[in-house]
Amino acid sequence: MVKVGIIGIGHIAEDYISMFSKGLIKDAELSALTSRNRENLERILLQYDLKETKLYSSLEEMLEADEIDAVIITAPHVYHPEMAQKLLESGKHVMIEKPVGIRIKEVEALNKAADAYPHLKAGVMFNYRSSELYGFVKDLVDSGDMGELRRAIWQVTNLYRTYDYYNQTIWRGSYKAEGGGVLINQAIHQLDTLLWMTGMPEKVVAFTKEGFHRPITAENDVMIHMFFSNGASGQFLTGTHESPGTNRFELSFSKGQIVIENDSKVKITKLAEDEEDFAKETKENFPEVPYRVEEKTFEKQPNRILQARLINNFVQSVLGKEEIICPLSEGIKSVRMINGTYMSAWTEKTVSLDFDPEDYELALNEKIRQEEDV
Repeated sequence: MVKVGIIGIGHIAEDYISMFSKGLIKDAELSALTSRNRENLERILLQYDLKETKLYSSLEEMLEADEIDAVIITAPHVYHPEMAQKLLESGKHVMIEKPVGIRIKEVEALNKAADAYPHLKAGVMFNYRSSELYGFVKDLVDSGDMGELRRAIWQVTNLYRTYDYYNQTIWRGSYKAEGGGVLINQAIHQLDTLLWMTGMPEKVVAFTKEGFHRPITAENDVMIHMFFSNGASGQFLTGTHESPGTNRFELSFSKGQIVIENDSKVKITKLAEDEEDFAKETKENFPEVPYRVEEKTFEKQPNRILQARLINNFVQSVLGKEEIICPLSEGIKSVRMINGTYMSAWTEKTVSLDFDPEDYELALNEKIRQEEDV
């Protein structure tokens, strides 16, 4: 039985607590909750009937008691890297709520530090990686049957958020407290999934709008153009102010195309041959490569099901029975991508994704200074 603690008790943490209380997490018990808000902890203890769960006011207090094997970090983004490193140094397995952090310098330092503890599991809560639909698409992409990547486009503008949503918590939609807006929070699952399918691009050009029809100082409207090493390109468009919005992911290859709509429908077009081979051989000027189409529909699964899968996988990885679905080394890639995107938008320049983390430190600190002057 794995003894699990949760640190940072907000809405997401309460979802996870509910999973434990309902018996949805196997081979584990919720042994500790940690938060500075004691009143909220006492409420949760009663509401979910957690008779055996201990309450702590700080990470240090929980570690001193030494009654847990693993911890799920659901504290605000800015605390993730420091907390995760302390936990690893104390011999605890770690699952980090997305994002791993807001600064690539910190998350890459954490990833390097984690290498010193190969016996400990460190993962990231990227829900789509536990999805049957996206697992199916990933297997198809990795099989090579679709050929070489030519283009990836994800338009995800159905992440609608209201004024009240942003007003509920002062840290939402700010560079200082949240590390950004829609990219670092709402759309990071889709961005991580795109990178999971395509690998990291070499450079990006990005355009963002900050506080577009919403009371925030960070971005809530984004357009990214990506350039990959093989010549392929990608686009990622997202925002939180459109209703009803769109959710469509296209992956185009030399041997066909995969289109995913609304996280439930997959259309696979397979060409009879590689399009460039066809283009070289045909004597027609305006032909169409022969193709066949397959369509699959997956039941659209709520986040809580995907989250429960990730936590169960984390527990089983601690027990040595499964490989962790999204290890730390994978989970940090989206942070570099997002940091590079922000630098491109702020400087109105193309940014190579092998940028020096110190350059982002300077750029982010200047944005925070400007934010505080508003």
